[in-house]
Amino acid sequence: MMGFAETQTKLLAGKLDRRHVRTRELGERTVSYIEGWHAIVEANRIFGFEGWDRETVWAECVWEEGRREPKACAYAVRVRIRVRAGDVIVCREGSGVGHGSGGTLGEAHESALKEAETDAMKRALMTFGNLFGLALYDKDQRGVRGKVSPDPEGPRLVWTVLSADGHALATCGDPKSFCSRLRQAIGACSDGAFLRRLWTNNAGLVEALRACRPDLTTKKGEHFTNVLERVFEAQLAKLTAGSPLPETEMPSIDKAALAIGVPRRLRDEEHLARVAALPCLVCGRSPCQAHHLRFAQLRALGRKVSDEWAVPLCNLHHRALHEAGNEEAWWKEQGIDARVEADRLWREHHSPAEAAAVPLPRGSADGPAVPDPVLTSDMPALFPANGSERSA
Repeated sequence: MMGFAETQTKLLAGKLDRRHVRTRELGERTVSYIEGWHAIVEANRIFGFEGWDRETVWAECVWEEGRREPKACAYAVRVRIRVRAGDVIVCREGSGVGHGSGGTLGEAHESALKEAETDAMKRALMTFGNLFGLALYDKDQRGVRGKVSPDPEGPRLVWTVLSADGHALATCGDPKSFCSRLRQAIGACSDGAFLRRLWTNNAGLVEALRACRPDLTTKKGEHFTNVLERVFEAQLAKLTAGSPLPETEMPSIDKAALAIGVPRRLRDEEHLARVAALPCLVCGRSPCQAHHLRFAQLRALGRKVSDEWAVPLCNLHHRALHEAGNEEAWWKEQGIDARVEADRLWREHHSPAEAAAVPLPRGSADGPAVPDPVLTSDMPALFPANGSERSA
């Protein structure tokens, strides 16, 4: 029975050239990795073009957000690598996760699936030795040859594209990918206010890119950040052409002070970002998203509940909640009073005056109960006779 040829064995026993090692920031850690295309090139060089193949044995969309712009989703994938070593077929498997976003759900699914398949393939190939990235799991990287060269990217920055709501749309490995993803997100926006918030959330990193990479220019000599600004301004002009004045220029009306009060729907992007940075309320895992409790306020056409009714949920439990249908029943099954948790998070970062603008949920242990609304003959019947809420 034959196995790997002697030349193949020597190659697999060799060290990884540091020129092929890339790094990126992940939280407070610096992570080293090899790119997917390089892993394929090495497999072709060592095993031969017809000496190996890969198969996606399982793929599942674990999260999807199709209501916001841009559309986004995440995939979990398992890939099997088969290598023909003489008369023997060596099988290895690896799992990976990928996130994607785009103007349509199709684009988001395509991007996420490709990223997940590449990640899983690299994890499977890694079991064949240092050349496929195994050496990078050693803290001292003794299986990597070559000196550590200065980082050509300049200061260590996390190239993360943020959505208008402050969520991470994509964490990129280099500034060029960041610019590409941000430009894609700008082009996918269909609302002027949403676009302004998207640009504001990413403006700091755009300015940092301009300062640390003055050499990052197009073939015509235009800096990438100038291109992004031009694309943003063009998209904003397109979306706001012929539109009414922005809300900041319109007279403000406190609808909560009307004879029949309307619940305040407060917006606080910083609060949503803080909530998303917390561990999942159900399982304690990260990363998370800020989920709005839809049952915390009366429904309003096309409008979410106030941002104070937001709690952290991981991708898996966020998707499970949306699939459940009855949100209140789902939270009861988890044994969690989500409204109390949301109110606690809001009050942790807001003054008593700001927190008082929003009444506590009925029956909350943190304050007096709020009485049910009283119907009089001169008030419209907001609720049917049986007490159930009229469907929107």
